[in-house]
Amino acid sequence: LRGDWWSGEWEWNVVDVSVDVASPTHTRAASAETGGAMANALAARCAVGGTGIRMAPAGTRTTRGTGVCAPQASLAALVRQVEAPFMKEDVMKLQVGQQVRVGVTVKEGKRTRVQPYEGTVIAMHNAGIGTTVTVRKVLQGVGVERVFPLHSPLVTFEGVKGAGEPKVRRAKLYYLRDRQGKAARIKTKFSKKE
Repeated sequence: LRGDWWSGEWEWNVVDVSVDVASPTHTRAASAETGGAMANALAARCAVGGTGIRMAPAGTRTTRGTGVCAPQASLAALVRQVEAPFMKEDVMKLQVGQQVRVGVTVKEGKRTRVQPYEGTVIAMHNAGIGTTVTVRKVLQGVGVERVFPLHSPLVTFEGVKGAGEPKVRRAKLYYLRDRQGKAARIKTKFSKKE
């Protein structure tokens, strides 16, 4: 048995693999050289990951087969499952180039207030619960950018009425940092009222 645990690629020498149909995560493997101890240990480690070992069917004998065990896939699913209760469900659909008003809840002593911040979305980083939105505004001739976590309970997003839908053709609007005045405007398209 040779391979890398994190990449999931393994090379086997003469392996007999059988999968229990009743429980797809329970895999039995027996190796001719090791008496099955190493293969069974690997099968147990992969079964804990929830994916099992995908190899040749039971009874097949190969001199150099490749078994694949993917613990990362099940780990990612587990992370998504843990993060799901903490993600906001009522998040507005944000688009790069859109004008937004962000309300940040600030606690000062015993008082709590909402601090408004209005600007243009110049970048979005999608990472599940770690999704962030970068908002830029120009204040007294100085560009100010803030990065807000999308799923934070302390942050609320709402669109600016009358701003229209942005016409942008790129995912990141970092070129706005070098532009001033009218050159920093973004084209918008307005939809007809029904």
